[in-house]
Amino acid sequence: MDSLPVSDIVEWDALNWAKALGFWNRYLPQSLAGMRALEVGARHGGLSLYLATRGCNVTCTDLYGPTDIGRERHRAYGVADRLTYGSLDVTHIPFADASFDIVVFKSLLGEVGWNGNPRRQQEAIDEMHRVLKPGGWLLVAENIRGSRLHMFLRRKFVPWGNQWRYVSIDEMRGFISRFSSYRYVTYGFWGTFGRSERQRRLLHLLDVVTNPLLPETSRYILFGCAVK
Repeated sequence: MDSLPVSDIVEWDALNWAKALGFWNRYLPQSLAGMRALEVGARHGGLSLYLATRGCNVTCTDLYGPTDIGRERHRAYGVADRLTYGSLDVTHIPFADASFDIVVFKSLLGEVGWNGNPRRQQEAIDEMHRVLKPGGWLLVAENIRGSRLHMFLRRKFVPWGNQWRYVSIDEMRGFISRFSSYRYVTYGFWGTFGRSERQRRLLHLLDVVTNPLLPETSRYILFGCAVK
């Protein structure tokens, strides 16, 4: 896993979002060999790649199924034999209770709550809780509200900025309340303002310096690990 380019795992704003991997590794066992994992909202399946290279057998899913880009990437890294694929609605996950050791998602809840629907966001988390085994891990990397500047610029310049429902730190804590434990950090202020990945990499350097100085509510990414 250490040799994987972070751009193949988290893709966009890669250096800031890749902080999730180090955070999750604090709480996951050193060996994940043979564990069963589910990625929801996978798109190109980057987090499935991350878990498969650590030895998990991964079910990689999206609403309409993961992309061909993701499948080819898994083959290129030699982990396709650990992957299965499917399409699912995260508010109605078609697996039995206690099916997985790990469930993981990145930048998903905002779309699930499209047009101001927190009930669907809660339903999604409840379904993830249901399919996890007791003691299993929910790994979260999510766009959150961030500062007033973040919310203003999203509404003005992001095509889906008015429909995507960005969650707050307190809302996420409420969504996760059924889990036995939950740890999280927030990260990043500047990186999201880059218009290209090169710009975002440069702005990441500014985030490294300023992140410790900012209140957690001013940052735009939340990394979490909840245990059922």
